[in-house]
Amino acid sequence: MLEFRYPLSVLVKDYLLGVLGLAVSAQILSTRETGSGLFWFFIALTAFFLIVTANAANRHVTRITVSEDGIASGPWMRRFIAWKDLKGLSLRFYAVRSVLGRNKGGWMTLKLKSGHGSITVDSDLPHFQSLVTKAALMAKENGVLVDAYTAHNLLSLGIEVPA
Repeated sequence: MLEFRYPLSVLVKDYLLGVLGLAVSAQILSTRETGSGLFWFFIALTAFFLIVTANAANRHVTRITVSEDGIASGPWMRRFIAWKDLKGLSLRFYAVRSVLGRNKGGWMTLKLKSGHGSITVDSDLPHFQSLVTKAALMAKENGVLVDAYTAHNLLSLGIEVPA
């Protein structure tokens, strides 16, 4: 059994954005009159930065466990997908472009589905490609069909596409 978690070095940017955004928007919020348009704008902005910080904290404590029986995600909202129950696999690439239109890279997201739920991980997770390879192999064994985007993204990683 292997256990993976998102490294802090990947989450630092999200933590900084969330905490600094919360501090600035809360400070500005404290100087506004309640009920004004700007007050409600900064309430929404504060809520946004709270969600960003909570998401970073959730990813920080998340553990992805891979075994011969299946894959699990936890500790909160613990999910388990047995490899024999795998019904869907999608692999998406999200490109990041600079202001000048140059490609600045991006990230991938793997979503595994069963009849009981789904587990999503992104390419910031260590050994992501190994996990995708294992999931593609299990999808092939289960006869899971993948869409054209997923097939293209699997091929770009050098992984055989499930038939």
